[in-house]
Amino acid sequence: MQGDILKRFVILFALVALLAFGCVGSQLSDLGGGTAPSGEAANLLPSAPTPSAVPPAGSSGQLLTQESDISIKVPTGTLEEKYNATKALLRDAGAQTSGATYGEFSDRKEYTLTVKIPPAKFDVVNEQLKGIGEVTSMSVNLEDVTKQYNDLDTRINSSTIELDRLYELYNRTDNISDLLQIEQEITRVETDLQLLKSEKQALVSRIDLSTIGVTIYEEKPATQQVSPSLDALGTLFFGALVVAISLIVGLAGFLLPLIVVVVVLWLVYKAIRGNPSRPRKPEHDQIPPPR
Repeated sequence: MQGDILKRFVILFALVALLAFGCVGSQLSDLGGGTAPSGEAANLLPSAPTPSAVPPAGSSGQLLTQESDISIKVPTGTLEEKYNATKALLRDAGAQTSGATYGEFSDRKEYTLTVKIPPAKFDVVNEQLKGIGEVTSMSVNLEDVTKQYNDLDTRINSSTIELDRLYELYNRTDNISDLLQIEQEITRVETDLQLLKSEKQALVSRIDLSTIGVTIYEEKPATQQVSPSLDALGTLFFGALVVAISLIVGLAGFLLPLIVVVVVLWLVYKAIRGNPSRPRKPEHDQIPPPR
């Protein structure tokens, strides 16, 4: 009776073992062709990277970036009015403004703006800005970035192919040492690939939107320019006074001990000279020699 129970137990254990090995084999075959990693090697398998979407660069022909800087002088007392007119002009043109700042200096006060505009409206907006006031300076920079864009595309494609091959090699390797080396290479290539994609994205942004730097300023009257100059002179005077006092205090701290030492040495010298330690030989009456 006990022998029959033991035989049934052995048969049942064998069936369970066969089923278990069959499930494991089917899971390993799903990892791809070749030898699948087992044990600790299988646990080190990283997840496949998710490619980041990069917006198209626009036309397939020449790719240009357009940038300009313009300084506009407006009549005194009209800065706020002209600034509001500039914002309305840019808003109507569909421009994006950022980095608006206000500054006031000894000879003028000004507003500065950074403007992003569709390339098709770049020249039009520059011409419209000239009507705000007197253009005192203007620079326009057009750069052909077609080669730079194509080079980035080539490097991104090469890095993507290299990364795919590394993952394929990783899935076919079951040696722990080789897996660690492949993981290091995967990390390096992924980092380089993300940097290239970020550089391409920044370039695409410069192509899709042109940049205009705008400065609107008005000069201050002469009476308003004197006050800051006097304030500057007063600040300079008090600064020099503080430096002079600091030098005097520093020299006093250095010279006072030296003066004390010199006085002490002089007193010791006078004392030694006035009270000699060796007594002087007394003078006796001279006895004339015999004749």
